[in-house]
Amino acid sequence: MDRRQLQIFQMVAEEGSFTKAANRLHMAQPAVSIAVRKLEEDVGLPLFSRADKKVNLTSEGGILLQHARTILMQFEQAKLEMSELQAMEGGRVNLGTSVLMGSYYFPDKIAAFRQQYPQISVSVIGEGTRRAQQLLLDGEIDMALVNVNDAADELEVKPLGAPEEIVACVARSHPLASQQRISFTDFLAEPLVVYREGYYMRELIEAKAAALDLMPNIAVETNVSHLMINLIEQQQGLGFCIRRVADQEPGLSAISFEEPMFLELGFAWKRNRYVSKANQAFMDFVLSS
Repeated sequence: MDRRQLQIFQMVAEEGSFTKAANRLHMAQPAVSIAVRKLEEDVGLPLFSRADKKVNLTSEGGILLQHARTILMQFEQAKLEMSELQAMEGGRVNLGTSVLMGSYYFPDKIAAFRQQYPQISVSVIGEGTRRAQQLLLDGEIDMALVNVNDAADELEVKPLGAPEEIVACVARSHPLASQQRISFTDFLAEPLVVYREGYYMRELIEAKAAALDLMPNIAVETNVSHLMINLIEQQQGLGFCIRRVADQEPGLSAISFEEPMFLELGFAWKRNRYVSKANQAFMDFVLSS
């Protein structure tokens, strides 16, 4: 049993056809059949049933397919790591994060990182922590900034640092701007400018409102962070965000909730998956700065 045999076997299993597998592999169909037959001889078990001109995995074949996928994935990861160790330069950071963290936390971090590692490119997708986690699980990105307390079991997570306080934010000219604290009940009664459904911060508002048997007074919903902030500054409603956003916006004031709320964020990657040197360097840089 060798890697090439496993590649051919996996392709036949996924295509359900020797001919389609041969086309995908740019091989002659007889060569594919021979390779699979040799693999069956090596393991001493039938891997496919070929009744009625259909190609289906046997139960034994299904078990081998699971192992084949793991072995081939580990082989590719080993090749990637060896390539990086040989070059010790280059690479790409591929990160998913929330819109607000992408706008208010990472710009300075990325700029400083690029000064130290100018040969490494950085790609950041800002679609919310919940969406970032799903993209990570789907294998579309390498790392994600996620809610530590809501991370999927399939992920390894390293906390970013101190939890972020979640606050109500208002325009500095708003009558409530002088308040130090606000109850969640009073917050819900005000017109709100919030994220659309599907974002963690929106889900948190709705969960807290449901626990109080109240309905949030949503005036505007959007996933455009700068639009949200501009509307809050124009007194179109109260916002719901992390304190660092209000602290960096001269037109906003932060109001803590009477029962303080916090969001603990962390870097996440898929469990038992290789983290590239570029991604590891970025994560180490951010956590140590």
